[in-house]
Amino acid sequence: MQTVEAVKTDYKKYLGSLIMLGFAIISITRWTQSGELFFLVLSFRDLIASYFLARRENAEIKSKKAMAMIAYLSSALPLLYFSAPFGLEIRAYRLVADLLTIIGFLIVTLATIDLGTKLGVSPAKRGKKQTKGIYAFVNHPMYLGYAIAQFGWVFINKWNIVIYGCSLLLFYLRSKQENKLFKTK
Repeated sequence: MQTVEAVKTDYKKYLGSLIMLGFAIISITRWTQSGELFFLVLSFRDLIASYFLARRENAEIKSKKAMAMIAYLSSALPLLYFSAPFGLEIRAYRLVADLLTIIGFLIVTLATIDLGTKLGVSPAKRGKKQTKGIYAFVNHPMYLGYAIAQFGWVFINKWNIVIYGCSLLLFYLRSKQENKLFKTK
């Protein structure tokens, strides 16, 4: 007799992929309305995340629902940044924001390439801890890249400091959870 092994499908990865696809659509809409480079690059981030989430391997340790919510909230927060107040757009501030966007997302891109199909939104153990590539120099390069890219928005509109502070707090919580999963300090 032949035994048939049941294959369990992880539908959460497809739900996460759809959420990130939704974020990409919002990013593209924000870019077409504002012309801000940040939203264009953010839409690429969300599209790439959507693709890799649908293809990713199952995690060894599932993250808790609260941490998953924190992770998706952290991914959504950049969509809320305020543009420059009407009539107060200063080219130098926009240039600084664009340069920080490029530097930050370059770091994120390198980290994404290093992770490949291990990429996920919510902290979870997906194989061995990444220590090659940019991860050899920085423990959490994705969060560093996002923090750099988003910092430029503080120059664009002073009210963005609140969103930026919330983003930093969520990056901190996510990194603490990842460190806990890999038992690093």
